Amino acid sequence: MSIHNRCHTDQLFKNQIGFGVTTDLSMPHSIGDTNQARSQTMSMDFLTKNRIVKSGFVRIRRRIQDLSPAERARAKEDHAAVAARFPFLAEDAFAKAAADAENRLNESHAHYIANVGHPVHAASIELAVFMDVICNGLNPTRVADLGSGFTSFVVRSFAKGSTSGVDVSSVDDHPEWLQKTKDYLTGKDVSAQNVLLWDEFSGSDPAPFDLVLHDMGMMDFRAQTLERVLQLTRPGGVVILDDMHKPEYRTFALQTLEQKGLEHYSLRALTHDNLTRYAYLVIT
Repeated sequence: MSIHNRCHTDQLFKNQIGFGVTTDLSMPHSIGDTNQARSQTMSMDFLTKNRIVKSGFVRIRRRIQDLSPAERARAKEDHAAVAARFPFLAEDAFAKAAADAENRLNESHAHYIANVGHPVHAASIELAVFMDVICNGLNPTRVADLGSGFTSFVVRSFAKGSTSGVDVSSVDDHPEWLQKTKDYLTGKDVSAQNVLLWDEFSGSDPAPFDLVLHDMGMMDFRAQTLERVLQLTRPGGVVILDDMHKPEYRTFALQTLEQKGLEHYSLRALTHDNLTRYAYLVIT
Protein backbone atom coordinates (compact mmCIF):
# COMPACT_ATOMS: atom_id res chain seq x y z
CA MET A 1 0.00 0.00 0.00
CA SER A 2 1.30 3.41 -0.89
CA ILE A 3 1.68 5.88 1.92
CA HIS A 4 -0.17 9.16 2.32
CA ASN A 5 2.07 12.20 1.85
CA ARG A 6 3.95 11.91 5.13
CA CYS A 7 5.96 15.05 4.60
CA HIS A 8 2.71 16.99 4.39
CA THR A 9 1.40 15.31 7.54
CA ASP A 10 4.64 15.97 9.43
CA GLN A 11 4.53 19.64 8.43
CA LEU A 12 0.94 19.90 9.64
CA PHE A 13 2.04 18.34 12.93
CA LYS A 14 4.91 20.81 13.27
CA ASN A 15 2.63 23.71 12.51
CA GLN A 16 0.11 22.67 15.13
CA ILE A 17 2.61 22.02 17.93
CA GLY A 18 4.06 25.48 17.68
CA PHE A 19 6.36 25.99 14.69
CA GLY A 20 5.81 29.34 13.06
CA VAL A 21 3.99 30.82 16.07
CA THR A 22 3.85 34.57 15.83
CA THR A 23 2.59 37.34 18.02
CA ASP A 24 1.60 40.90 17.28
CA LEU A 25 4.51 43.02 18.45
CA SER A 26 3.49 46.43 17.18
CA MET A 27 5.69 49.47 17.93
CA PRO A 28 5.86 49.93 21.74
CA HIS A 29 4.71 53.25 23.15
CA SER A 30 6.89 53.17 26.26
CA ILE A 31 9.72 51.37 28.01
CA GLY A 32 7.07 49.42 29.91
CA ASP A 33 5.47 48.35 26.65
CA THR A 34 8.88 47.34 25.33
CA ASN A 35 9.60 45.20 28.39
CA GLN A 36 6.15 43.65 28.21
CA ALA A 37 6.65 42.85 24.53
CA ARG A 38 10.01 41.28 25.27
CA SER A 39 8.50 39.26 28.10
CA GLN A 40 5.71 38.02 25.84
CA THR A 41 8.20 37.07 23.16
CA MET A 42 10.44 35.22 25.65
CA SER A 43 7.43 33.42 27.12
CA MET A 44 6.19 32.42 23.69
CA ASP A 45 9.66 31.24 22.66
CA PHE A 46 10.01 29.16 25.84
CA LEU A 47 6.59 27.51 25.43
CA THR A 48 7.19 26.83 21.76
CA LYS A 49 10.63 25.32 22.38
CA ASN A 50 9.25 23.27 25.27
CA ARG A 51 6.51 21.83 23.05
CA ILE A 52 9.02 21.04 20.32
CA VAL A 53 11.43 19.33 22.72
CA LYS A 54 8.65 17.35 24.39
CA SER A 55 7.30 16.28 21.01
CA GLY A 56 10.79 15.23 19.97
CA PHE A 57 11.21 13.03 23.03
CA VAL A 58 7.81 11.42 22.41
CA ARG A 59 8.77 10.62 18.84
CA ILE A 60 12.14 9.17 19.86
CA ARG A 61 10.50 6.99 22.51
CA ARG A 62 7.96 5.75 19.98
CA ARG A 63 10.67 4.90 17.46
CA ILE A 64 12.60 2.92 20.08
CA GLN A 65 9.47 1.04 21.13
CA ASP A 66 8.71 0.37 17.47
CA LEU A 67 11.96 -1.57 17.14
CA SER A 68 10.67 -4.37 19.38
CA PRO A 69 11.81 -7.60 17.66
CA ALA A 70 9.05 -9.59 19.36
CA GLU A 71 6.29 -7.39 17.95
CA ARG A 72 7.87 -7.36 14.49
CA ALA A 73 8.11 -11.14 14.47
CA ARG A 74 4.56 -11.49 15.75
CA ALA A 75 3.30 -9.10 13.08
CA LYS A 76 4.73 -11.28 10.32
CA GLU A 77 3.30 -14.49 11.77
CA ASP A 78 -0.07 -12.92 12.53
CA HIS A 79 -0.43 -11.46 9.05
CA ALA A 80 -0.14 -14.94 7.58
CA ALA A 81 -2.66 -16.29 10.10
CA VAL A 82 -5.21 -13.50 9.69
CA ALA A 83 -4.91 -13.73 5.90
CA ALA A 84 -5.73 -17.45 6.12
CA ARG A 85 -8.79 -16.59 8.19
CA PHE A 86 -9.82 -13.61 6.03
CA PRO A 87 -8.54 -14.07 2.45
CA PHE A 88 -9.30 -10.45 1.53
CA LEU A 89 -6.50 -9.47 3.96
CA ALA A 90 -3.91 -11.59 2.12
CA GLU A 91 -1.06 -9.52 0.69
CA ASP A 92 -2.10 -9.23 -2.96
CA ALA A 93 -5.83 -8.94 -2.30
CA PHE A 94 -5.33 -6.35 0.42
CA ALA A 95 -2.87 -4.32 -1.66
CA LYS A 96 -5.39 -4.02 -4.49
CA ALA A 97 -8.32 -3.12 -2.23
CA ALA A 98 -6.19 -0.75 -0.15
CA ALA A 99 -4.96 1.12 -3.21
CA ASP A 100 -8.54 1.69 -4.33
CA ALA A 101 -9.60 2.79 -0.85
CA GLU A 102 -6.66 5.14 -0.49
CA ASN A 103 -7.44 6.79 -3.81
CA ARG A 104 -10.99 7.45 -2.61
CA LEU A 105 -10.07 8.58 0.91
CA ASN A 106 -6.80 10.48 0.55
CA GLU A 107 -8.24 13.89 -0.32
CA SER A 108 -10.86 13.76 2.42
CA HIS A 109 -8.32 12.55 4.98
CA ALA A 110 -5.86 15.32 4.11
CA HIS A 111 -8.62 17.91 4.46
CA TYR A 112 -9.73 16.35 7.76
CA ILE A 113 -6.34 16.50 9.46
CA ALA A 114 -5.77 20.01 8.15
CA ASN A 115 -9.12 21.44 9.24
CA VAL A 116 -10.86 19.19 11.75
CA GLY A 117 -8.69 16.75 13.72
CA HIS A 118 -5.06 16.95 14.79
CA PRO A 119 -2.83 14.48 12.87
CA VAL A 120 -1.67 12.91 16.14
CA HIS A 121 -5.21 12.25 17.35
CA ALA A 122 -7.06 11.59 14.10
CA ALA A 123 -7.15 8.12 12.60
CA SER A 124 -4.27 7.56 10.20
CA ILE A 125 -4.88 7.02 6.50
CA GLU A 126 -3.65 3.46 7.08
CA LEU A 127 -6.36 2.75 9.66
CA ALA A 128 -8.99 4.49 7.54
CA VAL A 129 -8.03 2.37 4.54
CA PHE A 130 -8.10 -0.81 6.63
CA MET A 131 -11.57 0.00 7.94
CA ASP A 132 -12.79 0.50 4.38
CA VAL A 133 -11.28 -2.80 3.27
CA ILE A 134 -12.63 -4.81 6.21
CA CYS A 135 -16.10 -3.32 5.84
CA ASN A 136 -16.19 -4.35 2.20
CA GLY A 137 -14.66 -7.73 3.03
CA LEU A 138 -16.94 -8.65 5.94
CA ASN A 139 -20.02 -6.80 4.66
CA PRO A 140 -21.33 -6.17 8.22
CA THR A 141 -24.87 -5.00 8.84
CA ARG A 142 -24.14 -3.51 12.28
CA VAL A 143 -21.02 -1.45 12.96
CA ALA A 144 -19.96 0.41 16.11
CA ASP A 145 -17.36 3.14 15.64
CA LEU A 146 -16.04 3.94 19.12
CA GLY A 147 -14.00 7.13 18.96
CA SER A 148 -15.84 9.29 16.46
CA GLY A 149 -14.02 11.19 13.75
CA PHE A 150 -12.70 10.34 10.30
CA THR A 151 -13.45 6.63 10.74
CA SER A 152 -17.09 7.63 11.26
CA PHE A 153 -17.04 9.04 7.73
CA VAL A 154 -15.36 5.87 6.40
CA VAL A 155 -17.86 3.38 7.84
CA ARG A 156 -20.83 5.61 7.06
CA SER A 157 -19.66 5.97 3.47
CA PHE A 158 -19.59 2.17 3.29
CA ALA A 159 -23.11 2.05 4.76
CA LYS A 160 -24.35 4.64 2.28
CA GLY A 161 -23.13 2.58 -0.66
CA SER A 162 -24.29 -0.78 0.69
CA THR A 163 -27.47 -2.46 -0.52
CA SER A 164 -27.69 -4.60 2.63
CA GLY A 165 -28.95 -1.93 5.03
CA VAL A 166 -26.14 -1.14 7.46
CA ASP A 167 -26.71 0.34 10.93
CA VAL A 168 -23.79 2.42 12.22
CA SER A 169 -23.33 3.84 15.71
CA SER A 170 -20.55 6.39 16.25
CA VAL A 171 -19.65 6.90 19.89
CA ASP A 172 -17.43 9.24 21.89
CA ASP A 173 -16.74 10.22 25.49
CA HIS A 174 -16.43 13.94 24.70
CA PRO A 175 -19.63 15.94 23.94
CA GLU A 176 -17.89 18.81 22.15
CA TRP A 177 -15.98 16.45 19.90
CA LEU A 178 -19.13 14.44 19.23
CA GLN A 179 -20.83 17.60 17.95
CA LYS A 180 -17.82 18.29 15.77
CA THR A 181 -18.20 14.81 14.27
CA LYS A 182 -21.90 15.39 13.61
CA ASP A 183 -21.12 18.62 11.81
CA TYR A 184 -18.40 16.95 9.77
CA LEU A 185 -20.63 14.04 8.75
CA THR A 186 -23.42 16.40 7.74
CA GLY A 187 -20.98 18.39 5.63
CA LYS A 188 -19.80 15.18 3.92
CA ASP A 189 -23.38 14.19 3.03
CA VAL A 190 -23.46 10.97 5.02
CA SER A 191 -25.81 10.04 7.84
CA ALA A 192 -25.28 11.78 11.18
CA GLN A 193 -27.81 9.56 12.98
CA ASN A 194 -26.84 7.43 16.00
CA VAL A 195 -23.92 9.64 17.02
CA LEU A 196 -23.88 9.08 20.78
CA LEU A 197 -22.01 9.64 24.00
CA TRP A 198 -20.52 6.49 25.52
CA ASP A 199 -22.70 6.47 28.65
CA GLU A 200 -25.87 6.75 26.60
CA PHE A 201 -24.73 4.14 24.11
CA SER A 202 -23.43 1.64 26.67
CA GLY A 203 -26.45 2.04 28.93
CA SER A 204 -28.88 1.39 26.07
CA ASP A 205 -27.80 -2.28 25.84
CA PRO A 206 -27.52 -2.24 22.03
CA ALA A 207 -28.06 -5.33 19.89
CA PRO A 208 -24.84 -7.20 19.02
CA PHE A 209 -22.59 -5.77 16.33
CA ASP A 210 -20.72 -7.52 13.53
CA LEU A 211 -17.79 -5.09 13.61
CA VAL A 212 -16.51 -2.74 16.32
CA LEU A 213 -13.62 -0.27 16.21
CA HIS A 214 -12.29 0.71 19.65
CA ASP A 215 -10.35 3.97 19.31
CA MET A 216 -12.12 6.03 21.95
CA GLY A 217 -10.73 8.35 24.59
CA MET A 218 -7.43 8.47 26.46
CA MET A 219 -5.65 5.19 27.08
CA ASP A 220 -6.79 4.78 30.70
CA PHE A 221 -10.43 5.20 29.60
CA ARG A 222 -9.84 2.81 26.73
CA ALA A 223 -8.51 0.18 29.13
CA GLN A 224 -11.39 0.73 31.55
CA THR A 225 -13.97 0.17 28.79
CA LEU A 226 -12.24 -2.71 27.01
CA GLU A 227 -14.18 -5.50 28.69
CA ARG A 228 -17.51 -3.82 27.90
CA VAL A 229 -16.42 -3.25 24.31
CA LEU A 230 -15.60 -6.94 23.87
CA GLN A 231 -19.19 -7.73 24.87
CA LEU A 232 -20.68 -5.61 22.08
CA THR A 233 -20.18 -8.07 19.22
CA ARG A 234 -22.03 -11.22 18.27
CA PRO A 235 -20.18 -14.55 18.56
CA GLY A 236 -17.65 -14.54 15.73
CA GLY A 237 -17.80 -10.77 15.43
CA VAL A 238 -14.70 -8.65 14.94
CA VAL A 239 -13.24 -5.95 17.18
CA ILE A 240 -10.41 -3.70 15.98
CA LEU A 241 -8.23 -2.31 18.79
CA ASP A 242 -6.23 0.70 17.67
CA ASP A 243 -3.11 2.24 19.28
CA MET A 244 -1.66 -1.12 20.21
CA HIS A 245 1.80 0.35 19.67
CA LYS A 246 1.65 1.62 23.26
CA PRO A 247 3.38 -1.07 25.37
CA GLU A 248 1.39 -0.58 28.58
CA TYR A 249 -1.98 -0.68 26.83
CA ARG A 250 -0.91 -3.54 24.57
CA THR A 251 0.19 -5.62 27.56
CA PHE A 252 -3.09 -4.96 29.37
CA ALA A 253 -5.20 -5.66 26.28
CA LEU A 254 -3.38 -8.88 25.39
CA GLN A 255 -3.67 -10.17 28.96
CA THR A 256 -7.40 -9.44 28.85
CA LEU A 257 -7.82 -11.21 25.50
CA GLU A 258 -5.82 -14.24 26.62
CA GLN A 259 -7.77 -14.52 29.87
CA LYS A 260 -11.00 -14.55 27.85
CA GLY A 261 -9.61 -17.01 25.33
CA LEU A 262 -10.29 -14.68 22.42
CA GLU A 263 -8.53 -15.15 19.10
CA HIS A 264 -6.45 -12.08 18.23
CA TYR A 265 -3.94 -10.96 15.61
CA SER A 266 -1.51 -8.10 15.17
CA LEU A 267 -2.40 -5.88 12.21
CA ARG A 268 0.97 -4.12 12.27
CA ALA A 269 1.69 -5.27 8.72
CA LEU A 270 -1.52 -3.63 7.48
CA THR A 271 -2.04 -0.56 9.69
CA HIS A 272 1.41 0.62 10.80
CA ASP A 273 1.70 4.41 10.23
CA ASN A 274 4.36 7.11 10.33
CA LEU A 275 3.64 7.75 14.03
CA THR A 276 4.28 4.02 14.70
CA ARG A 277 0.61 3.36 15.49
CA TYR A 278 -1.03 0.08 14.55
CA ALA A 279 -4.05 -2.04 15.45
CA TYR A 280 -4.98 -5.59 16.48
CA LEU A 281 -7.93 -7.66 15.28
CA VAL A 282 -9.98 -9.68 17.79
CA ILE A 283 -12.55 -12.37 17.03
CA THR A 284 -15.14 -12.69 19.79
